[in-house]
Amino acid sequence: MRFARLCKLYLFFLVATATIAVGAPLDNVIKTSMVEGQATIETTVPQCSAGTTYVASLCFSVGRIQVFCQNPQNPTLEIIAFTDCEPDEVCIEHEHAINEDLNRPHATCVSSEFYTVWDNFNNPDADACAQEVYKHDHGALDVEIAMTIYAHDGKPIQVNLLRALSNDHELSRIFDMHNYTQVIRGYNGETIKYCFNTGTKNKVTAYAGSWIIQ
Repeated sequence: MRFARLCKLYLFFLVATATIAVGAPLDNVIKTSMVEGQATIETTVPQCSAGTTYVASLCFSVGRIQVFCQNPQNPTLEIIAFTDCEPDEVCIEHEHAINEDLNRPHATCVSSEFYTVWDNFNNPDADACAQEVYKHDHGALDVEIAMTIYAHDGKPIQVNLLRALSNDHELSRIFDMHNYTQVIRGYNGETIKYCFNTGTKNKVTAYAGSWIIQ
């Protein structure tokens, strides 16, 4: 798979590349892998057909990426494609993957080893939270955290509030969205807490993932 001008993202613990460069042609392959130590981990990333270039991507459903592609010969024509996740993966959206194009949406299928999952089933109208400590031995790192909320039918669903905390200090909060992204500069093993509140009685499920930015 060929990439250009890319800001590398690695799933914690530095085991899989998960980056697409805007405008880069994608081969007819949806898997990319990276060897770290003795482990080889594969992650499904968005795929455009031959002759088209990648623009952006979203989570169409919990197991499917909707990909927006472009024909270099006709840039005004939007081409939509789909990439399916593997059975043990879920789609998580994140919006800060590429230095040249911050806030452009991107979606990655993340395997069950590397995502956090929780729900609000027991108390649908209360805050639902989960927390993680991402262990690594590389010193302070710049990281990106993200979460995506899904309804019972596996489709992304907007909720009233999404926020994240680092060692109980709130990083940011957003309202009326189905996904959340935050970049943390100099992360060094702090406890990350993810929270959402639907503002309704809807029972939903959240998935969160974290990446190292290099």
